[in-house]
Amino acid sequence: MHVVPAIDISRGRLVRLVKGSGNAKVYGDPAEWLETLISAGARTVHIVDLDAARGRGENRALAAALAARASEAGLTVQFGGGLRSTREALEAASWGNVRVVLGTLIYTNPQAARSVLSALGPERVMAAIDVRRGKAALKGWRSLGPPLGEAARLAETLGFTHVLYTDVERDGTLLGPPRPPPLLTRRFKVTVAGGVASEEHLEELARAGAYAVVVGKALLEGRLSLGRLSSMGWEV
Repeated sequence: MHVVPAIDISRGRLVRLVKGSGNAKVYGDPAEWLETLISAGARTVHIVDLDAARGRGENRALAAALAARASEAGLTVQFGGGLRSTREALEAASWGNVRVVLGTLIYTNPQAARSVLSALGPERVMAAIDVRRGKAALKGWRSLGPPLGEAARLAETLGFTHVLYTDVERDGTLLGPPRPPPLLTRRFKVTVAGGVASEEHLEELARAGAYAVVVGKALLEGRLSLGRLSSMGWEV
């Protein structure tokens, strides 16, 4: 199972939210954190433009620079946050070795999402299925869409092979990750996000069939270390 460090950006700063709330804890400079991750041997990084996701501005120039630097260093970049059109998704993909993450667009304009998949191929596109109270959370987690099962069927019909599964109520809490539902792990390569705080949590997800896990606060606050995880045999 792959361990993927997160870089969440708001107002040009490296931040973490709790359950998608507006109260951001600031950790510093995203570019400095990226260099730390590169030095630690990261192979993939997950970058999110939180402001664009919530419709409150954007950090596109910064995200593009981070993606270019990561790609130059040989990393794969997963990028999401406010990609609400084919044009925006393809522009993000042009920043380097980038896999774009589509969420709201899948439900508001499935044909546009299909166009992105057609242009980039299924390995460079990921469906975000962010769940709150059993339904897909949309528009920066500010509204609810279809139930989880319906969201999964739509992603499969469109041709997605990668899914990012987030339990909004666990995100940023360090209280343990959600168990990826079998209806997802049977159909997709599932990356799980939210709540990871320990090596035991990683082991639980590996047993549950997760393909990868996004880790944010646990790395930023020193609960987990990429170097230690790599020495234990985890893919970082």
